[in-house]
Amino acid sequence: MHRKRRQPKWASLILLAAQAAGVSLPEVRAAEEAALPAWRDMPAVQMKGGLRAFWNVGGKERAANERAAAEHGLESVTLLNTFSDYPGRQQEKIVPEPSNPWAKPPFFERIVRRNIAATSPKAIFVHDIEFDFEEETDALWTQPALRAASGATSPGAFREAYYREWATWFTWPCRWARERYPGLPVGIYGPQPFRRDYWGVAGKDARQIDGTHRTDAELWRHIAPDVDFCVASIYCFYDDPGSVYYMGANVEENVQRMQGSGGKPVYAYLWLRYHDSNAKLKGQEVSDSLAEAMAVLPYFCGARGTVLWGWEPKGQGPYYRTLPVFLRSLKRVADLSELMARAVPDNDAPVHAAWKAKAPLIRKLRVSGDEWLVFAAQPWQPEGAVTEVAVRCGAHEVKLAVRGKRSEIYRITERRALCVE
Repeated sequence: MHRKRRQPKWASLILLAAQAAGVSLPEVRAAEEAALPAWRDMPAVQMKGGLRAFWNVGGKERAANERAAAEHGLESVTLLNTFSDYPGRQQEKIVPEPSNPWAKPPFFERIVRRNIAATSPKAIFVHDIEFDFEEETDALWTQPALRAASGATSPGAFREAYYREWATWFTWPCRWARERYPGLPVGIYGPQPFRRDYWGVAGKDARQIDGTHRTDAELWRHIAPDVDFCVASIYCFYDDPGSVYYMGANVEENVQRMQGSGGKPVYAYLWLRYHDSNAKLKGQEVSDSLAEAMAVLPYFCGARGTVLWGWEPKGQGPYYRTLPVFLRSLKRVADLSELMARAVPDNDAPVHAAWKAKAPLIRKLRVSGDEWLVFAAQPWQPEGAVTEVAVRCGAHEVKLAVRGKRSEIYRITERRALCVE
C-alpha cells in the first residue's frame, strides 16, 4: 500500500505562493523554517552489508543535530577545508598558481598538517580541496622554468610530470591524514574520476562524454592509490526532470571509472538545496521528488554510500523541510541493504542513453537468477499520471507501475513484483 507523505502539504504551498508573489529569499527561508519537522517524527535507518549513509551538515546547533542524525543511523564525517588558514586569518592560506604545480608555498606541509591535527576522527575523513588549474600543456612546455622544474625532455613527458605533480596537492594531505589517524578511511571532495557534469552529459553519446572528461582520468590515476574512496558530487542545479538522470549518470560514470582503481567505493555527496550557482533557485530546498530520488538512486547506480551535506549557519532543528522525505526514501534502501550489497548491476543501457531519449529511468540489481531489485522513475510525466513499464529480469518480463514523479523500488522474485514503500 502506498503510504502518504507526512510532511505538511501547506508548507510546499507557502513556498510556491511566496515565489510567485516575488517574496524575498530570506522570507522564503523563514517560511521553510516554520515548516521544519522534528527528528522524533522521522524514521531511523540501519544500513547493512557494507552500504553506508552519512550526515555532514554543519551550522547552528551542529552538535545536537549530529547526535540526532547518529541516533537515526547516519554516520558522521570529518570534513576539512584543508588549505585554509583560519588561525592566521588566511595570511598563510594555500592558493595554487594555476599553471605551476611545482610552486608549493614553503608553508604548505605545516599548514596542512596543523589543520589535520585540529580535527577529530569520525567515520570517514574528507579533504575539501577545490581549485582549477590549466589543463592544456602545449604552451606551458615552451616555458623554460616549467620545463626545468619538470625534468622532462619531450612534450609528452612534460604533460605526464605536470599532472603527476598536481596530484601531490591532493595525495600528500591524504597521506598526512592517514598518518594522523591510522585505519580511518580518507578521501577528497574535489577531483573525481569523472567530474560533476550536467550539460556535458545531457543529450550526448558515450564518445562525446568520454572526450570531454579525458583530463579527469589523467589526474585521477595519480590520486587513486592514495584515497580509500571516491566522492561523486551530485548537487542539483535545476528543478527539472533531467536532474534525476544527471544524478544517476554522474554516479554511474564515476563507479565505472573506479573499477580501474581497485574497486574502491564511491560515496555520493548530496544537498537538499539547489546549488548556489543557480541564482533563481539558490538557497531553496529541492523538490520532494528530487529529495526522494537522491536518497536511493545512487545505490542503484553503484554507489556504496551517500553523504548528506549542508551548511546552515542560521538554521534551526534538522534544517530541512524535505528531510523526512529523504529519510523515508533512504529507509527503503536500508531495509534492502543486505540484498543490495551483494547484488550485481544488470542494465540494458547507461543512464545517459535514457536521459537522451527521455525514457523511463530503469536501474536493475540482480540478487540471484530469480531475485532482482529495480529502480523505476519517469520524471517527465506529471504528478497524478501512472506509466507502466516493461522490465526484463532474466528470463522473465515484468510490468511495473511508476506513479507521478516518484522513485519506485520493486523487489522481484520470479514473476512477482512487490513495490517497496
